[in-house]
Parts: sequence; C-alpha cells; structure tokens
Amino acid sequence: MSTVHDLMSAPEFADAQLTEAINIPPYQTGRLAQLGLFTDTPIATTYVKVGVKDGDFTIIPSRERGGPTNKNMSKRHAQALIEIPHFPLEDAITPSDFQNLLAYGQERLFETFGGVLNGKLIEMRGKHDQTHAHLDWGALNGLILDADGFELLDLYETFGVDGTPQSLALGTAGTDVANVTRNVKADIRRALKGAPMTGVRILAGENFFAQYVGHASVKDAYKYFSSQRNPNRDALDDGFDHGGAVIERVDEEFAVRLANGTLETRPAINPNEAIAIPLGTPYFKRYVSPPDTINDANQAPDPAAKVFVSTDERPHGKGYDVHTESNVLPVALRPQVMKRLTL
Repeated sequence: MSTVHDLMSAPEFADAQLTEAINIPPYQTGRLAQLGLFTDTPIATTYVKVGVKDGDFTIIPSRERGGPTNKNMSKRHAQALIEIPHFPLEDAITPSDFQNLLAYGQERLFETFGGVLNGKLIEMRGKHDQTHAHLDWGALNGLILDADGFELLDLYETFGVDGTPQSLALGTAGTDVANVTRNVKADIRRALKGAPMTGVRILAGENFFAQYVGHASVKDAYKYFSSQRNPNRDALDDGFDHGGAVIERVDEEFAVRLANGTLETRPAINPNEAIAIPLGTPYFKRYVSPPDTINDANQAPDPAAKVFVSTDERPHGKGYDVHTESNVLPVALRPQVMKRLTL
C-alpha cells in the first residue's frame, strides 16, 4: 500500500514540478497585470543596479566625410542599487487537514492529501498575486511599500524626479478638459524621448473620474453624438476615450495589516487623483530574483516562474511543511513618463 511519503517522493511532487504547477495560471490579479504594463525580467542577483543619468539625449550634427568627427560628451550619471524584496509564505499539511473530512462537494469521498496540497497552493498563490498587485500600484504611485508600511523604494527620490501632482482644474467650469488631456499626453510623449508607446491610459480614483466625465465640457462634446459612448447616458467606468487618452475608474483596494494587528483597507489610488501612463513602453520592468535556496543562488529564474515552492517532511510522520516565496519588485525606470494628476 502506497503512503503519503511515497506520493511526495514521486517526480510529480518534486519541488520543481510544484513550482511549475503553481505558476501555470497567468498573473492577472489587478488592472495593471491585465493591462500587461510591467514586463517580467528575471535576474541572477537579489538587487538590480540602474544608471541615473543627469541630462537628455542630444542629436548628432552632420559632418563632411573624412573630416573631423563629433565627440561623445558623456553626461554625469550615478548608479542606484535597488534591493529586490523577499516575500516568504509558509503553511503545513497535518493529519487534521483531512482526517474524517469529506472532499469538497462530495458525500462519500474523504479528502485526500493531494487535494489538501492543491488547495493550499491555490490559496498561497492568490496571496502572492495580491502582493504583486500591491507592489505594481506602489510603483505607479512612486512609493512602493510592503504590507507593514515599510518603504521598499521611493522611485521619485531614487531617480531625482519631481512627483508633485498636476492639477487639471476640473473644479473650474471653463476648463477645456479635452485640451488639458491632450497636453498631458504631449508631456508624456516628450518624456519618452522618442521611445514607442501604443497609447495613454489615465487610471483614476473615484472622485477624479466622476468630476472628469461629469465636467460640462466633456458632456457638451458628446451631446449630439448618438453612436459613441456618451457621458450623458452611458456607464463609462471601464474606459472612456477623450482628448486622445482612455480614462477609467480604478476600484481596487488592499487590506493592510497595521502594527496593532487590525486590518485597514487602502485604495490603489487616491480617490482625488489619477495617474496617466503610456502603454507599450520599455520602461516598466518587474524584476524577479532567484529563490533563497542553495541550488538557485546566482541563477536567473525561469521567466515563467514568480512563485517558488518547496516541501519538507515533518518528523514522526506528522505532516509536511509547505514553503512558498516570491522575490519581485516592479520598477518604472523612467518615472517622468508617469503623470500624477489631481482635481
């Protein structure tokens, strides 16, 4: 008769196979993951070194062939060393997890060790995904915090960029909202310095979105159009194209545990603010470091793996410890392409 030990010794339950299995569902938690904003970038170290240049790219003047050439004048630059945070999460499978318990939805079939393990991996993967979504929004807000409120990275300070929000004067009746939106898009294009983008998306807090689509200049612009999405009659929360950009309302929230042990719900974005971002650019990276194991040290992880799994048998047949971890940090390598907006 096979035992649980035999099961866990099978190749299908090796750490590498469990790691592959937990990463099969695509990461789509949160709007930023669904937009595909950040590109996963595996690295072999637990830090990433980025260059911060003081100055802009300049164009090269023409010269006659065979004549004097142009000298490359290097800009002053500094290097920032960014640590990749470590997010471990552990659980255990003990006899009480399935002893005398029926499998979910079954009337006569007892729960199995494999069923319990699968359920725990699904739950743990969900918590890692929620953590990654929280980090993604931190990168967009310019300040990445962990669940305890500890500062992981201040992007604006690191790159020497002013992150002060720009007011769109939505509380002023005479504001031409389409025109100020076009100006924001133009600012982003200038900050990209020729890098490609596929469009501009404005991710808005609840109050900002309401004042934007409810502004008189926006409603007047669509008053006589019946074929387009119209703020005078349609629900536009999931996206509204105006002034050359798509604005959508963000309703994501995160439960953060405070020092006293209580949970506090925080919005992904300030209700009175919005963040305008370019899509399809090379400046949004999610760095993925190797797991904290001897065998994986100094090796870039599989591009498909953000969560890593390992198991260890407890003494006296009391069960198995299940360890998961992720080591990720999303970074906007050019924060000036993100435009924080306020009412």
